[in-house]
Amino acid sequence: MKVAIIGSRGIPARYGGFETFVEQISSVLSKAGYDVTVFGEKGNSDLTKKNDGVQIRESAYKKSRNPLLFYIDSLRKTASYYDVVLICGVGAAPFYPFFKKKHSVLLTNVDGLEHLRSKFSIFKKIFVRTAQWFTKKYSNIIIADSGAVGVYWKQELNCPEEKVHVITYGASPAMAVSQAVLEKYYLTQGDYYLIIARLVPENHILEIIQGYLESGTLKKLLIVGGLEKTAYVRKLQAYSSEQIRFANSIYNKETLDSMRGAAFAYLHGHSVGGTNPSLLEAMSASCLCICHDNIFNREVNTEEQLYFRNAEDLGLLINAVEKMPESKINSLRKSSFERISAKYSWELIGEKYLQLLREVYERKHRI
Repeated sequence: MKVAIIGSRGIPARYGGFETFVEQISSVLSKAGYDVTVFGEKGNSDLTKKNDGVQIRESAYKKSRNPLLFYIDSLRKTASYYDVVLICGVGAAPFYPFFKKKHSVLLTNVDGLEHLRSKFSIFKKIFVRTAQWFTKKYSNIIIADSGAVGVYWKQELNCPEEKVHVITYGASPAMAVSQAVLEKYYLTQGDYYLIIARLVPENHILEIIQGYLESGTLKKLLIVGGLEKTAYVRKLQAYSSEQIRFANSIYNKETLDSMRGAAFAYLHGHSVGGTNPSLLEAMSASCLCICHDNIFNREVNTEEQLYFRNAEDLGLLINAVEKMPESKINSLRKSSFERISAKYSWELIGEKYLQLLREVYERKHRI
């Protein structure tokens, strides 16, 4: 079976959750014997290398600069050749009708509830809602990355039950903490809180900073995320001090895992996604995870973990956590870590995709 994966910036993963997902799933499918090609954006991949047998091709356009042309070009390049096209995100969906007859099966991984992102303009939010409608109508299968996202597609968008499949993201085992990494970033084991996220309002970075300050903790706060020139990022950076430090985007796994593994706690403010990869990676590193209180985060890390609703909540929670017995903290860490291997390992997620593709193939040949 020939499988194409489009919609991400490509592999190797250098940007976000979709890229990590594509890197992992394409490898699983290739090792299972599928002919897999990943289409990324112009200039993002090393075309001289193969990743576990996965073919890499590029669009003529960059997703970040020309997203619509990027989607159209990717769909055009996959038409009439691949048995299955797996699309990351709903952005390509308005163009499905032009290519539908030339594609055997279209699978769309719809990501989170993108229309709720506060960084999006009214025009972009309308486009996302329109794209969701086209996804429902023209995609053969819709993949939701969490149960809550699946419920939204079935109940709010009236998508047929049999069309929606819930398959979460996964997490790789964390690497050991590197003392060299801690020294490079002037970090001390257990002496700081950590955020790794895009610096956008729906990730509640400002509320986390305010709650951290209200707590009066002596531990530091390290914020890792792209320092883009936006009004929101400038507002955040105004809090920069000896206690609150910012680091630009980091994609090196050893560095990130070392930061996670040595942190006292990981502060997770994401609120509009489904199964968020950064939370899974923190759980895999045995972090004590303190999360924004919403249905997505509770689904991933269970009701028994620690949640905050606003800055005041977080300030009180930080004070309470720092007074917790070490045995209680270790129990919370262990519970998160064990949940990864039980439900969110890439091996389990990969097997679900293999099973789905087998069903797709069998259904196609029964018709």
